[in-house]
Parts: sequence; C-alpha cells; structure tokens
Amino acid sequence: MNNTLWKFLDDTGTFVAKNPHRLSRLIFPLANEKGILSSISPTLHGDIKIDQHTFLTTPASTEDLHDSRYNRNFWVYPNGQDAWSAASGKVDESLVEAGMLWHKSIRINKKIGLKVEFVNFVPVTNEPVEIMTIELTNISNKTLKITPTAAIPVYGRSADRLRDHRHVSSLLNRVKLNRYGVIARPTMSFDERGHKINSTSYFVLGYDSFGKPPLGSFPTLLEYSGEGGNLDRPESVLKNIPPGKNSGLTSKGKETIGALRFKTIHLPPCKSVKYTILMGITKKEKPETIFRRFNSHKKIGRALSLNKKLWAAEISAMKLSTCDKNFDRWARWVTLQPVLRKIFGCSFLPDFDYGRGGRGWRDLWQDLLTLLLINPQEAKKTLINNFGGVRLDGSNATIIGKNPGEFIPDRNNISRVWMDHGVWPFKTVHLYINQTGDVGILFKKAPYFEAKKIGTVLNHILLEHKRPFTKIGGHGNFLLEGGDWNDGLDMAKEKGESVAFTAGYAGNLMELAQLLEKINYKKEVAKELRRKANRIKERIRKKEWITLKSGYSFFNGYYDNKGRRVEGDHKNGVRMTLTGQVFPIMSGVATEEQAREAYKSAKKYLWDKDLRGFRLNTDFKEIYPELGRAFSFAYGEKENGGFFSHMNILFANALYKRGLVREGYEVMDSIYNMCVNTESSKIYPGLPEYFNSDGRGMYHYLTGSASWFVLTLLTQVFGIRGDMGDLVIEPKLVEEQFEKSKGISIETHFAGKKIKVNYTNPDKLDYGKYSVRKLDINGVTVTGAPIKRKLFLSLASKTQTNTINVLLDK
Repeated sequence: MNNTLWKFLDDTGTFVAKNPHRLSRLIFPLANEKGILSSISPTLHGDIKIDQHTFLTTPASTEDLHDSRYNRNFWVYPNGQDAWSAASGKVDESLVEAGMLWHKSIRINKKIGLKVEFVNFVPVTNEPVEIMTIELTNISNKTLKITPTAAIPVYGRSADRLRDHRHVSSLLNRVKLNRYGVIARPTMSFDERGHKINSTSYFVLGYDSFGKPPLGSFPTLLEYSGEGGNLDRPESVLKNIPPGKNSGLTSKGKETIGALRFKTIHLPPCKSVKYTILMGITKKEKPETIFRRFNSHKKIGRALSLNKKLWAAEISAMKLSTCDKNFDRWARWVTLQPVLRKIFGCSFLPDFDYGRGGRGWRDLWQDLLTLLLINPQEAKKTLINNFGGVRLDGSNATIIGKNPGEFIPDRNNISRVWMDHGVWPFKTVHLYINQTGDVGILFKKAPYFEAKKIGTVLNHILLEHKRPFTKIGGHGNFLLEGGDWNDGLDMAKEKGESVAFTAGYAGNLMELAQLLEKINYKKEVAKELRRKANRIKERIRKKEWITLKSGYSFFNGYYDNKGRRVEGDHKNGVRMTLTGQVFPIMSGVATEEQAREAYKSAKKYLWDKDLRGFRLNTDFKEIYPELGRAFSFAYGEKENGGFFSHMNILFANALYKRGLVREGYEVMDSIYNMCVNTESSKIYPGLPEYFNSDGRGMYHYLTGSASWFVLTLLTQVFGIRGDMGDLVIEPKLVEEQFEKSKGISIETHFAGKKIKVNYTNPDKLDYGKYSVRKLDINGVTVTGAPIKRKLFLSLASKTQTNTINVLLDK
C-alpha cells in the first residue's frame, strides 16, 4: 500500500492532500439534501446546479476539470507584478483539506508572497447556494498592494443548451447589477418542444472582511475578458480596468459572468483579509433574501459549524474502532456515499453514468440498505412507495424521479428491460423484515405503475418473480433481455441467457418460501416457490458447472445471442466472469464444494497479481456483438474486466454468507487496499465504481457498492443483524483484525437504539477457532441466540448508547 496523496487528521474523517493540483481528475462533492449539487476540484473547477436543466455554472465533465477555463476564480492584481489566478494559476505549493462536505483549497505563491485559502460548502439548512470564502494572507516581509477580483462565469440554463442553441439561449439573458454583485434571470427557458417563461434567478454576490460590497461588477464575459481575451487572460484584470458605476442597470442578451471587483488594499506582512462569495440558484425566494442570511463572516462561521455537525450525524449507520485507524476513518466516507447517491443520483458529478439525472431501479433499492440499518421505520414508507414502479406484468420503470413515488418508464426514452431488476426489491424488503420483525409490510397496499390498480407489497414481489418464468431461453435459464446487473451485456436480447441471475432469482424464491412458511401464509404458495427454487438449483448445479482442461471448475454465467455458452475453455484463452460465480454462491445454488472451487478458479483466472484485486472477467480478446457492448471497451475498463467494486463486494458478501470467511476477508481487504494505494488509485477517501488496469479509481462517490460494503461489514464481518426482529450477534472476524489489539468495537443502531458492540479476543484466535463465550448488554449477561427483541428492549437504555460486550474464546 502506498498512500502518497492524503492523510487523515482526525476520527471524523477530515483529511489533507498535498499538491493535489498535480492530478488531473480529482473531484469532491458538495451538496445539501434539497437544493444545490456541486462538484469542486483542487483548482475550483467543477460545476454548480440543481438539476439537468438548471446549471449556474457551465456543465463539467471529467476532462473539463483540467482542460476548461471555466472555474470559480479569484484574481489578485499585485502592484508591480503580473496578475495571478489564485484558484488555478501557478503555485509553489497547494493543499486540500476536506471533511464531511466542506472543502478547503490552500494555494501558495512565494513570488508574490501570498497564501490563499478557499473554503467551499453548501449549507445544510437547504438554501440553494454554495458559499465560498477566500482568505488572503501576506507571507512576505513587505506590505502588498493588491486589487482582488472574484470571477464566476454564469451559464444559467439547461445542460442541453451546451451544444444546442448556445448563442440563441444567451439572447434570453437579463442581468441586473446588484450592489453586491450580479443577478441573472433569463426571460425564457429555451426548449423547441415548448418554450417556458423563466422564473429562475442565478446569482453571484459577495462582500469583503467588513461586510462591504465590491466596488462594482463586470456582468458579461465580453466586458470582463475583453475582445481577444479569455478567462485565463481577462483584460479587465490584466490591465486593472475599473468597473463602471452600473449598480441597478441591466445587461441584455450576453453571456454572463459574476466578476466582482473589490477595492485595492494594502496588506501588511502576516496579516489576512477575507472575502465571501455566494453562488446560488433560486426559483421562489429572492436572491437578496437568501443573501441576508449569510451576509456576515459570523453567519458563515455558524453555517459551516452546523454543516460539520449535521453531516457527522448523517453517517451514524456505523462507526468503527479497530486496530487500523485509517480503515475506521476511511469507512466513514464509504458510509456517506449512499447519502450522496440519494442526493446526486448517478448523474451530477463529472464522472457520470446517466448524464441527465435520476437513479436507476437497482439504485433505488440498494441505496436504502444503509438507511434500513439506521432507521428502518423511516425507510418503511419509502419502501412501500417504491413498489409503485412495478407493472402488472412484473416489469418496472427504469428511472426514478426526484420525488417519492415518481417514476419514468425508460432512460432517454429507450425502451429496455434489465432482467435482474426483480431480484433487488425482495432483498431490501427482506432486510427490513429481519431488522424489524414487521411482516405486516408485505400486506401494505401499493399502486402498479401505468395501471389504475393497487395490490399488496407481497403481490408485487410475487409478480416480479413470476415474470422471468415467461422469459425462458433454450438452456432453461431466464432470458438476458436488455441486460442484467452488467449493463454492457446489451446485445443478446433474443437468445441470450443469464445463468447468474437465474440463480439469483432461485435464491430469492427459496428465501421467500421460508419467510411465508414462518408467517403461516398459504402453504401452497410457499410450496410452489420452494419447488421452483429447487428445480433451478439442481439444474444449474449439474448443467452449468464446467471443468476446464486445466482441472479448474466454475459456473458458466451466460449464453450469447446465438445460444452459445459464453464461459469455459476457448481458443483465445479461458473465459470466465465474476458475476457468474457470485450469484450461485450467494443464492445457495452452489454446493459448499462448488463455492470453494469457484473461488479457487476466480483466484486463478480473475485475480490480478500486480494490482491485487479481482477483475470482472477475463480478457476475451475480441469484440463480442452477440453478447454486448462491454467487450468493445478496452480491456480493464468498465464492464470489460475492470475491478468493479460492486461485484467484488457482492462476492465478499456471498463468501461470508457461505462460511468462506478467510476468502471473504481477502476480497474486502483487496478493495480497501486498492482504494488507499493512492499512487495508483489517485482518489480521495471512499469507494469508486471501479478501478481500471492502471489501478485508477473511476466514477468516485456515486456507486451502489458503498451500501453493500456497509451492509457486508456490519451484518457479516461484525455479524450484527436482525432475524425476524430479534438480534443476532455472529461475528466472522479473522485473526488479522485483532493483530494490534485484543479488542475492537463497532457502533450502530438496532431496534431504534444506539448500540456499541465490543469484541474481546484475548488469545487473538482466528475465525473457526473461537465462539461467543459470553455476552452482556449494559452489564447484564444474556444467553441464547438470537437475542429476543423484547429482551433486548427491556435491557436497553432509552437515551444512552447501549454497550454490548462479547467475549470470543475457545
């Protein structure tokens, strides 16, 4: 492990990165839950928006982070020297310090003698504004004469206009010069399908250390940059041209910028001066009203303190205290990621999947997993609402809107069915029932999508598991249709089959049968579900288990659009997928021996010895139009052999569930080490969607793998989970996790109570060599497993953290 990029400063996860401006793709998210979605790089690139059609700044992709001239900028014009862009100009040294959704960029220019600190955050009080403070400190031994100019280009319209009527839509701009800056309000929202009167204002307002306004503003790009100039060499700054006395005037039909010129100052050695810039979007409130809430540095300080406090509380699903403090702190960022996915969807960071907003069906259910571990009762209403996306035929909407119960039939109006979609809702509901014991949710009513009918949650689930049986391929597996979990398997709609998710459905059918038997619901239904599950299980065990010439064995996961088996020996080399092994293992379709053999084969063919992680598939060494686009990608990228965090964590979860603890630990540990080996990964703390063949983390923050990581760590590794509402404590910890200490702990929630579980392993025994020898709750010894919910609640404190001590011994 070689972490050359960042180091943690405290247990909340605050970190510092040295000279991050030297990396091209670093990004950090800023947001609140109801308003602004921002991204920011060490050089203050990124963008600020509310949704696809409401961008304050120019939409940014990953390449724009280092190539674009558009960023949040702050220029200084020092007397006798060239003007300097403090945000993105040349520096001798830079640092980024960041915590839970606040970002500080420190940039030092020794030639001028300035240190500049930018602090950016979005208030948790849900105002639609990003706040930026700029502190200039004189690090020279002489007084500096400086003229400062803040410069925030205002795009002010839909991302669709970036390449479609960019100029025409700028003609709609109306910019009012406010005493504190610039307010832009286009007359209309341009859309040839139907133009709309615009009610949205975009604003850039600011003040100095004393709360005083700027001297004036340059409201248009042309006025600011000058003819022949640009954002890197703005004429108004380079020539120190003063702004006109134009407060209250209106600029029309031009590209807009919030370029705020502050008065020239004389800054003595070791002294500092501070400026504040508010960048926002508002549809209801006046910009001036929002500005007044943040119009002093004291108000800004209170808002930032509140941010730090509330975001720390937001990630209370899990707090670790193990032998590895770096891992504990890193895990806090992973715990934050499901919240970020809920806010951003899959679209609104520069590394984006969908590009136009919303989350997918699979995302909707997986992002709930972490919430279910913290506050399942709060999640209950959302769970029921989500079933409103299921159609009467068992298919579902594919894109989720911003509001509860809002669904969109297809992504980009492209009709497509992902055959795995029916698997995930039951997994999420089953977790809810186990955590709470509330089987009544199965009989709550929910509407059907695109139909004027309602049915029980259970009926929705049954329909989702009935549909695949109407789509069976020539080898007895469910048709692949438009793809499964792997989006890249999208060209085998007619004859392609997913053995992997046929196994996944079989696992669900068996678990659903067991659940219905426990609640004494219609024996004939449970019996039929069990029969179907067993039939699938036996067929896959016999028909899809393949042995290579080398002697290694594993499951075939797919058939292509010509009905040919995808995996096994091939003239181009062995073909194997990780997905094809994960779901037979996780579902119980694989026998114990098959699970072990499949892992050995994965270690042989999918394990990368240099980067030390599991790839999604072997190199097929040719494009594969009879299966999907994935194999046209460069090998090692995305769905063609990338190190996919999500499938790796599902692999670990499956292995832990089947008692292959040492193997599961190896997978989890490999993911963590790939993340923190920043010499290769080049990312801040957290989980990326995948790592490429260079070991670089891609599509950081917005990944469903984070929910599964938290779920696996809590319910499998630490073994704290519910069973029909009762508390199970069944750790699967290995000796390495006690290497530097005889005790480790985890804080989480159960039955509405905060708990801290302390594991003591006096002899540092490995899994399989210890058992739970003693357990007490708040000092009271408890015997028997699982711990009945009623007993737990009788011993639990109403207000304090409840301590559960667990002795692991022979």
